[in-house]
Amino acid sequence: MSRSAETDGTGPDIVLLVLQRVRDVNPGLTDEQAQVIEVAIKAEYGGLRVRIPKRKKHPSPEQRRAVFDDAIGSAESDDAITSRHGISRRSLYRYIKTGGA
Repeated sequence: MSRSAETDGTGPDIVLLVLQRVRDVNPGLTDEQAQVIEVAIKAEYGGLRVRIPKRKKHPSPEQRRAVFDDAIGSAESDDAITSRHGISRRSLYRYIKTGGA
């Protein structure tokens, strides 16, 4: 990747970066297979601006229920509960309001 691609606003070629990560995990991916994948992705998504969010996955029903149970059955502060579960105070209150559903 050239330094000018980073500074001119176009950024790195995300398709090539992903293919490199795939090759790191699966060294059996051939150059021909990688080329086919690259061409197919660029044909379908070329020219589009794609956003890749950094946020975590949504918590499972079991995780939400655990937060609810901690909030209802514990004398701990909201800050302690939110810190332990890695959620915001708003999420804590939402889980309490919905019964952990």
